[in-house]
Amino acid sequence: MYNILIFDLDDTLTNNLENVREAFRKVNKYRNEEFTEENFLKFYQIDLKVWSDRASGKLLTPYEDNKAKKAEWLRATRFIRYYGEDNISYEEAVLVNNIYMNGMKEKVVPRENCFEVIKYLYNKGYKIIIATNGPLIPLKTKIEKLNITSYIDTIFSGEEVGFMKPSKQFYEGLLKKANLKSKEQILFLCDDLENVIKVVI
Repeated sequence: MYNILIFDLDDTLTNNLENVREAFRKVNKYRNEEFTEENFLKFYQIDLKVWSDRASGKLLTPYEDNKAKKAEWLRATRFIRYYGEDNISYEEAVLVNNIYMNGMKEKVVPRENCFEVIKYLYNKGYKIIIATNGPLIPLKTKIEKLNITSYIDTIFSGEEVGFMKPSKQFYEGLLKKANLKSKEQILFLCDDLENVIKVVI
C-alpha cells in the first residue's frame, strides 16, 4: 500500500511554461532586448534540449566532480546556445543565468486544483515529498507561492547530489534525505513517465 507520495514540481504542480516565460522577460530587460514569443519559444526549446541531453548522458560538463560548477556550466550553456558563442561570453552567460534564476521566483502558476489536491492527500495521512531536477534557488519560493509548504515533509533537488532524474544517484540522494526505507510504499507522480520507469527497473 502506498503511503508516501513523491511529486515532481515543474509541469506537475506548476505551469512551468509561464514561470520560464517570466524569467526570460527579465533576461530581455537586462540585455535591452524586446520580448517576442518567437524568441521565447526558441529559448524554451534550447533549454529543454540542454536538460534532456544532460539527463540522458549526452551532455557532459567539464566539472563532473564539482556540483556547484557543474550546475553553473549547464545553466550558462543554454544561454550560450541561445545567443551563440560569438555573442555572449561564458562570464556574461553566468550573469544572465543568475538574473534568469531570480526571475524564476516571480511568477509561479499552479496547476488546476494543486493546493486542494495536496491538502486533501495530506489530510488523508499521506507523507508528501517534492523531488525535482529544478534548481535550488527558486525551489522554496515556488513551494511557498503554491501555499503548500506546511503539507510537505521533504523537498529535494537534484542539485543536492549533482545528478538529475532518472540517474540512480538522484534517487539514492532522495531516499537518503527523506529517510525512506521501503520502496514498495512509494508512489511517484510526475509529468515524465520515463523517469519513473527507469528508477523502478
